[in-house]
Amino acid sequence: MNIIESEALELLEFYKIKKYVTDFCYSAGAKQKASQLSVFEANENLTIELHRISELKNTFSSDSFFPEIQFQEFRKEASLLSLEGSMLTEDQFLLVKQATEISNTAIRFLKNKRMILPFLAQLVEGMEDNKQIIEEIDRIIDFDATVKNSASKELQKIRKELSEKRRESDVKFDRQVNELRKLGYIRDNEESFFNGRRTLAVLVEYKSEVSGFVHNKSETGKTIFIEPGATISINNDIAELEIDERREINRILRELSDTLRPFAFQLKQYEALLIELDFIKAKAQFAKLIHATLPVIAKQSELKLNKAYHPILFLQNRESGKQTVPLNLHLEKENHLVVISGPNAGGKSITLKTVGLLQTMLQSGLLVSVAENSVMSFFKHILIDIGDTQSIEHELSTYSARLKNMISILKQVNPDTLVLMDEFGSGTDPELGGAMAEVVLEELVKSKTFGVITTHYSNVKLLANNLQGVSNGSMLFDLETLDPKYILTVGEPGSSYTFEVAERVGFPKELINRAKLKIDTDKVDLNKLLAEVQQQKTKLAEATDRVEHQEFLRKIAKEKYDTLFNNWREKTERDRERKIDLARLADFGQRYLRLMEEWNKNEDRKAVIKRFIDGITAETNKRKELAKQNKRDNFAEKKVARLKPLLKVGSKVRILNSSEIGVIESMKDEKVSITFGILKMTVNIENLELVRD
Repeated sequence: MNIIESEALELLEFYKIKKYVTDFCYSAGAKQKASQLSVFEANENLTIELHRISELKNTFSSDSFFPEIQFQEFRKEASLLSLEGSMLTEDQFLLVKQATEISNTAIRFLKNKRMILPFLAQLVEGMEDNKQIIEEIDRIIDFDATVKNSASKELQKIRKELSEKRRESDVKFDRQVNELRKLGYIRDNEESFFNGRRTLAVLVEYKSEVSGFVHNKSETGKTIFIEPGATISINNDIAELEIDERREINRILRELSDTLRPFAFQLKQYEALLIELDFIKAKAQFAKLIHATLPVIAKQSELKLNKAYHPILFLQNRESGKQTVPLNLHLEKENHLVVISGPNAGGKSITLKTVGLLQTMLQSGLLVSVAENSVMSFFKHILIDIGDTQSIEHELSTYSARLKNMISILKQVNPDTLVLMDEFGSGTDPELGGAMAEVVLEELVKSKTFGVITTHYSNVKLLANNLQGVSNGSMLFDLETLDPKYILTVGEPGSSYTFEVAERVGFPKELINRAKLKIDTDKVDLNKLLAEVQQQKTKLAEATDRVEHQEFLRKIAKEKYDTLFNNWREKTERDRERKIDLARLADFGQRYLRLMEEWNKNEDRKAVIKRFIDGITAETNKRKELAKQNKRDNFAEKKVARLKPLLKVGSKVRILNSSEIGVIESMKDEKVSITFGILKMTVNIENLELVRD
């Protein structure tokens, strides 16, 4: 049986997802794959596919390079080439060359990125790039899909003769045109072409004055098109040479086809690779569009959705400038069912569809719009009962149709099944429908099936509260504004807010009170209690959001302060170093000026030179010593950073260049107090070495 029925896929609007992916595809082959997207049967292949999409999506998100995969499909050319005696045309060879270049680039790139893109690199395992195909085609075919003159000596000879004959024909034709124009025998549009031959547009009254072969006559009968006699012979030569040229070209193309025929299978591999890369690229681009990620894939059944979005709703809301409220839901072995209640239009159905669509997308090899710390697994069956399934064709009532769905679902439930049921038990008498819903819920619990169920029945909410493995959930609702918050909270059932909504919209209070009297008091009290609990929970959630926002602002402020402080400290340090450099330069300047004065006073210039050299030598030695000290400080700092985490009170240590072993009594900053028998001393960490037992 299928993992998910086609009717369920239609309800989940999976066809819209396929349309998005199809639009991102470039090639017809990839578009066909996208249109046939369906749930994978083999989980191993599914995991590999998901990782490939994730690798490519992350590459796009980081603006890293990935080869362009835009090509014209060449399956026909590869298949034709595999047939003995077949011949490709110039255009077909050019198509094969371009596709091979793209394939070579992709193969080399993925092999070089084997460490970074391991799953994508698997696509080219056992495949090699092929330069020979490109070289052979380049040797014969030019960029404009014509056979090169250099393809053969015979072709070069034929084309040389053709060029000379055409030039000779042009000269004779132009001479004839000039003569007849002077005589006034031809029209303004003095020439035309028929069957590749140039003809003169001769006025009909002068046709006997012009010798040649008549090719055509104008519709008005006033013009006759004549090939001049002077060019007929040479044009015949040209036509014969053109036939020879075509034959030589065909011979060359057959020879080239024979040369490349051994690579026909490799070309088919290239096409399959490019279509697959195009398809994966389309899925990665769609994943980027909806901010999709690859969740953690659990081996055992689990569904932990964090910040999950319905992808189609997310795109629609983004286009209209609305915010999409994320969904948080966790189902696992000990808590595998959740019963969601709450008012109509509060988001129960969209929650159900979000879970169903995301699970279907994942098992169809697509990334899903959830936070990366989400956890999902692969279910053997995804069973869905959403909306009115009444069938006029089979004359089934709504409730009968729902019962048939329940029967079908109950036959397949197990720990590897995900069940999604909307308006659980609806379609018949509420009391009887509620009783049936209880029985079905008990069966789902007994089978340990994973599922999300929505209901308005109080008895189902109470039962869910008492059954192990089931949780109640509710959609938060603002009682003051009557606006749904579209937020799922798990832990308590939700109120339907029937009377509250009626009162807010102006329904007569007297009628509301009469309606309350007709209902069991316990039910009214329960509904009121649920409404109050939910309202308190809403306020608590809002308060929590405010606290989290304040904490976020505090964190941002601290980071800003730290950044400004670090910038100020760096600037201060730079200013200090600049002042030191300026002071040093000023000192050098003063010394230089004094030496200049002494030199100009005609004193002993040898002594002046000696003082200059001594000063330079002293400064150089000073700088060398400073560099050594900095090196020692850096070494000491690194040694402290390495040794300090290993030292503790009681550790045995030895002072460098000493054989005595002491024991650490206390540590403070980078100072260590050590006892050597009755002797105690304090030593810097960089002067110690740890003694291993």
